[in-house]
Amino acid sequence: MASTFYNTEGKGFGLFLGDKTLRLIVPFVLALFIFLMPRLYFGQAYEDWCRPNDETENDYWTFQEKTIPSIPTKLSWLWYLPALFIDLIITYPLLAWTVRRSRKIPYNQRDDGNIILLQLAVFVIWLFPAFYLDTKKDLGTKYLLPSTLTLMCIFFCFYTF
Repeated sequence: MASTFYNTEGKGFGLFLGDKTLRLIVPFVLALFIFLMPRLYFGQAYEDWCRPNDETENDYWTFQEKTIPSIPTKLSWLWYLPALFIDLIITYPLLAWTVRRSRKIPYNQRDDGNIILLQLAVFVIWLFPAFYLDTKKDLGTKYLLPSTLTLMCIFFCFYTF
């Protein structure tokens, strides 16, 4: 709801992307090292999932080196920030389209066509991590890829009707 107040006509996608990166991704990365890593390090004695390679690591810096590759599976309460960022980026073109329709701006092949091309580009970019992200259990192709294709069909209906 709050994103509907964003001036999509005046500011554009680049500023939106920069703003959301600054407001969501930068705090996420900082929180990984300020809150999550110490929490995982001190939780090794109590919770198995905190340990890298199922071994208790006593050196904090070595612990960080071993934990960083598996950090996406240990995000705990921080999962929401990257999920919100992805959601906002995927839905921005639909937001721009909706703002144009609510302001009664007539269909313009150049501007509205660019919105649709941006939507396609965002989906194509998202398909790469959706397909390749989790290769251990093949969950990318089993769940993320079909859900992204379903979302693309739903957005097609929004743009069409």
